Amino acid sequence: MKQRVLVSSDIHGYGEKLLTLLEEAKYNPKKDKLVLVGDYVNNGKDSFGTLKIVKRLKKKGAVALLGNHEIKWMKSKDKKKAAWHTFLCSLPTMEKIGPYLFVHAGINKDKSLKKQSPLEVTGYKKKNIDTYYKGSLFMIHGHVPTYHYGCDKGDVHVTKHSLALDTGAGKGHYLSLVDLTNKKQYTVPVSKKNKVKATSIQIPTPAK
Repeated sequence: MKQRVLVSSDIHGYGEKLLTLLEEAKYNPKKDKLVLVGDYVNNGKDSFGTLKIVKRLKKKGAVALLGNHEIKWMKSKDKKKAAWHTFLCSLPTMEKIGPYLFVHAGINKDKSLKKQSPLEVTGYKKKNIDTYYKGSLFMIHGHVPTYHYGCDKGDVHVTKHSLALDTGAGKGHYLSLVDLTNKKQYTVPVSKKNKVKATSIQIPTPAK
């Protein structure tokens, strides 16, 4: 079986919903590459539980990137949050896998990829972030709920050069998992017990 690349973002305390999506997608860490694109905490009901899930998935081979909400925790003096500082500090801010560039918020188009600031690419610092990146890699990001791009709630936002997949879990809407290999989206509402919805999506096939 060909290895799949799966990605999710902006989980915001709904770690159990992420597990539901992974189960529906039949995620196998021995065969599939999972990328989590930041913002695991705040807004939802179980930030600490979600971080435990992310840590467990990371130990099994998943890539977990840093988001702006994790940086907020890293700057907090709260003892419970401080206990997670070491783990959060270990998370990278960008990952390249094949033709894909994974990052939480976007990139500063005025800098090379090697010179991107963690505060910029996570969206913690809001200057010069470009979500319409037109580099040689196909960019996958979250951070801004897709309905701000004019999408229906629950839909991802696809351009010729990028995929935005924050479907509003942090706002009480939907959490999504995208299978980039098979161009499939798995979505579940975070405030209801509805079943996972699986749909085909049109994602450009980037050059390798």
